[in-house]
Amino acid sequence: MGPLTRQMEVRLGPDTTKLGFRVGLHSGPVTAGVLRGEKSRFQLFGDTVNMASRMESTGKRNYIQVSNSTASLLRASGKEHWITKREDMVRAKGKGLVQTYWVKTSVPPGEKSDENSMGDSFDSERKSSSKTFISADGDLHGDQDNRIRKTLIEWQVELLSRLLKRIIAKRCSHSSEVQHSFDVFASEKTMPREEIADEVKMPSFNTRTSLRIASSQYMQLPPEVLDQLEDFVTSVAFLYRDNSFHNYEHACHVTMSANKFLTRVVDPKVSGLDDSSQQAHSYEYAYGLTGDPLTQFAIIFSALIHDIDHQGVSNKQLTDENNRIAIMYNGKSPAEQNSIDLAFEVLGSSQYRDLVSCICADKEELKRFRQLVVNCVMATDV
Repeated sequence: MGPLTRQMEVRLGPDTTKLGFRVGLHSGPVTAGVLRGEKSRFQLFGDTVNMASRMESTGKRNYIQVSNSTASLLRASGKEHWITKREDMVRAKGKGLVQTYWVKTSVPPGEKSDENSMGDSFDSERKSSSKTFISADGDLHGDQDNRIRKTLIEWQVELLSRLLKRIIAKRCSHSSEVQHSFDVFASEKTMPREEIADEVKMPSFNTRTSLRIASSQYMQLPPEVLDQLEDFVTSVAFLYRDNSFHNYEHACHVTMSANKFLTRVVDPKVSGLDDSSQQAHSYEYAYGLTGDPLTQFAIIFSALIHDIDHQGVSNKQLTDENNRIAIMYNGKSPAEQNSIDLAFEVLGSSQYRDLVSCICADKEELKRFRQLVVNCVMATDV
């Protein structure tokens, strides 16, 4: 179950890895038959089926629970080591209190054990964790928070890396040279609010570019870029405060929504068109978004960083209280401007030079990327 949900999470979102299942087993006689009618189907009947259903409904997430009858058959087959007695009795409907057992399952080679996975997980519930991390607001968190945050970070990295591949694919189709020596945002002195543009020009449609972008999944990012991307996303995650709403998990939910929006807009399916016509139609349909992976990356990037260091209160309250950032930004969208400045301050660090060069080939692309991010994040001040 774990490997399957991890494969699905990039498409369906980080919460996919939280999916689990319960399994219940009971052994005994059944009656089998085919029900007649408009939808004929094979079905099992009898008390054995009902008891198996009770084993499932009274079980736990990612556990296999078996009845005493099934456990007895396992013992008789010399498989007693497969099961362990459940500590508490189970109240099954129509049966009263019954003794049940958990099936022990091993973790496949190469996989890490998880307290939510089957097997020895029933022991881990009774163990308290001593591992903690400290968030930006000084709160302590344990293993469960670490695990959730790590999953979200991995999902963000995978999503952003796919978009980076598209950027590189488009750049290769134009044979653009990458400048590694330009200054990264260090000379920016204006407030983000002053950089809002009424419109952002999109690139023109190019069939060759579209084909290269379509095959970008076969590309490999340089290891140093992937390392820097993971480090950057991790740094952003720890810049989020532990608010009840404007936290890193919220940023990931916004990212997931933005990604689903992009998927529907960037890759619409129109029947009756050949590949080249389909691409041209998609470009017009999405106002040029399909041919501009930099804009796609900027949208997801904006979703990731849009609430960095958010204090959990409105801009009006920040202004009324003469908060530091409200004074800094003259009471105009202080939370959003602060998030933008902090994000680009981190990205502008020399340790992310390879990552920035991968996102933007030159100063013009860098300027356009910042303009896109500023417009997206400032639009969240509603």
